[in-house]
Amino acid sequence: MWTVTIDSARILLGAHIDFVIACANQRVLDSFCARLLDAFEGTYERALQHYLGCEVTHDMEKGTTYLSQTHY
Repeated sequence: MWTVTIDSARILLGAHIDFVIACANQRVLDSFCARLLDAFEGTYERALQHYLGCEVTHDMEKGTTYLSQTHY
């Protein structure tokens, strides 16, 4: 896990085979990902739905994120 702060917005970057990048400021996140993809080969998939066997559910109104493994 790494963190960086850009324009007062904290970006969290987690790595385990794939990268997960999170930031509360969409503009800063988009800019960071664009710069990352200029330097490295990859894709920017936007909203995370599955990661490491977990289903990821976001409730933007409540500001919450849930992880579940109900399929197991």
